[in-house]
Amino acid sequence: PAEPVDPLDVVLHDPEVAEHKRFCWKCNAPVGRSDSDGPGLAIGDCAKCGVPYNFRPLLTVGDVVAGQYEVQGCLAHGGLGWVYLALDRNVSDRWVVLKGLLNYGDFEAHAVAVAERQFLAEVTHPNIVKIHNFVKHQPGSGHGAAAGYIVMEYVGGRSLKELLDVRAPERIPVAEAIAYVLEVLPALDYLHSLGLAYNDMKPDNIMVTEDQVKLIDLGAVAALESYGYLYGTPGYQAPELTTTGPTVASDVYTVGRTLATLTLRLPSDRDLSEALDSGDEVLSRYGPFRRLLRRACDSDPARRFPSVRAMQTQLAGVLRTVLATDTGEEYPQASTLFSSQRGGFGTTTIVGQTDGIADGVHRTFALDGPSVVAALPVPLIDAADASAALLSSALHSEPKQALDMLRNARELASSGKITVPESLDVEAGLAAARAYLDMGEATAARERLERVEWAAGPAADWRLTWYRGVAALQDSDYPAAHTHFDAVHTMLPGEIAPMLALAATAELLLDECPDDVQPADADSRQRAVEYYRTVWEVNRAVVSAAFGLARRRAADGDPLGAVAVLDEVAPTSRHYNVARMTGCLLLVALRPTAEITEVELYEAAARVAALPTDEGRAVQMRTLVLGAALAWLRSGREPERPGARLLGVPFTDIGVRGGIEAGLRTLARTAPRRTHRYHLIDLANHIRPRSWW
Repeated sequence: PAEPVDPLDVVLHDPEVAEHKRFCWKCNAPVGRSDSDGPGLAIGDCAKCGVPYNFRPLLTVGDVVAGQYEVQGCLAHGGLGWVYLALDRNVSDRWVVLKGLLNYGDFEAHAVAVAERQFLAEVTHPNIVKIHNFVKHQPGSGHGAAAGYIVMEYVGGRSLKELLDVRAPERIPVAEAIAYVLEVLPALDYLHSLGLAYNDMKPDNIMVTEDQVKLIDLGAVAALESYGYLYGTPGYQAPELTTTGPTVASDVYTVGRTLATLTLRLPSDRDLSEALDSGDEVLSRYGPFRRLLRRACDSDPARRFPSVRAMQTQLAGVLRTVLATDTGEEYPQASTLFSSQRGGFGTTTIVGQTDGIADGVHRTFALDGPSVVAALPVPLIDAADASAALLSSALHSEPKQALDMLRNARELASSGKITVPESLDVEAGLAAARAYLDMGEATAARERLERVEWAAGPAADWRLTWYRGVAALQDSDYPAAHTHFDAVHTMLPGEIAPMLALAATAELLLDECPDDVQPADADSRQRAVEYYRTVWEVNRAVVSAAFGLARRRAADGDPLGAVAVLDEVAPTSRHYNVARMTGCLLLVALRPTAEITEVELYEAAARVAALPTDEGRAVQMRTLVLGAALAWLRSGREPERPGARLLGVPFTDIGVRGGIEAGLRTLARTAPRRTHRYHLIDLANHIRPRSWW
């Protein structure tokens, strides 16, 4: 919230239009500029077309407009006129704002003001400045045409432009800027529902008060896709505005441009798309935010967010990623577009003989395309879609059963026994593609997706791209899968499902990358780490992201960093014990003995001792930790504490050997194969302490 401001404190003491903002209202030529003859004049005639201009306020302190509004001074000036502060003497001396024309001889501006009054008569929203009245006032001289004024509520506080100026040269933090914009997006969506476009979203027109954020200055509001007077602010207007007229897409562009202005240092002569591709620190830190700006400000209106509500949903998701990055706390939320994760991938622990850390990590965590496909969330059908009720049962059935239900529904529809919505062909096709993918039949799924694209045409949404990515992943075509998931992430920058899919695909690409291809290796590793980290920071329930991040850190030579990530898995997670045991492996079993400290051995032992009694791998983990302790002792080091014990046995060569022997013999009793049992007994006999000399 902004601190309360006394209305009289914001009145201009010397109201004057700056020379660089003076232009002829008719031909747009510069007027009132200083030259060799002296300073520029605020009143005069245009040298180009001869039309008179007047940049002086028509009202002075003490003037009473329409017998009701007593002027207290000028607040500001804009493209359509001066803005005055006044007291409403008829309604409890409340503060109001009068917005008048810059030049009452400007008939074009007068027409806009009249249109504004008509548009805003029925506009009522808590985040939009309220219009009280529309009045006319005769100039003080009694000569000339009466000037029109819009009477609006006074909104105390500060505009985002003022807040930005106060912090200059610093920008507004991304989380704070997003929060401000999220407050006014419902107002913008409300205007669109009335068939109106706001047209002039910018920091100057967003006011922050003690308890809310409001849109002010509705002078540029116009009917959607109209070709009347197009007003706005250069730099914020969508590039296609003069061709298409005001549209939802053009308003979405202004929202993205406003966010960019609040958070980035944008040179006025620099193309926005070029700025979004730069190495700006903010954009590098918040990848989803960069993607949101890129989509909102896309040069092609068709590639922007289809509605303000859709942008609001994604912006709220981006805010969660920003807050998680800034605070280190998770900000989970159920998605309205994706189901929850259907399972985990890369969480299976395989303990085996290893030759080094990298090989050990690969063998310790299992990751492959099919396991990722089976675990990824799936797109949801919009509950408001007319097909939702008909397809809901099929979406939650076994794949073959779902295909049978879809086939029956189509037969009933073709026979005329049921009436189906127009969207059924698209939704049923997507449901069938999902069923085929769950059955592992990627080719059949692609055929269904092609039919859906043909039926949907240009309206085909992101789900087509998602399912194509899943099909490519199932076929182990990881480059194609990465391309599809990357496109979905750009369309839905606030969703974590595309980031999770991108992380797994980048890691699979990394596993396939030849050792001598370093650039691609480094690029895939960086992408995998970035996406895994973002997903894990936002939602600690997605344990696959924790294991993935741990894999990458361990592979990069940071096993202790990998352990730190796995330690963040909550005790309530079903993967908690696996995470703790994997931490043991990373601490002592998969690292060179020379790097292991005595403290880490005790820590690994404590992890094993804390495993539940019904954990079948507890004996195996105990034996591994004692094996690491034996290697540590044989390297010539001794425990600092005399008489120390580790997992219940003396921390000495004889004690540790006895513990390992007992563990191996216990494992032999439950070994599934006879040869395996014999091998464990032989190993126990080899490792046991000598009983005679």
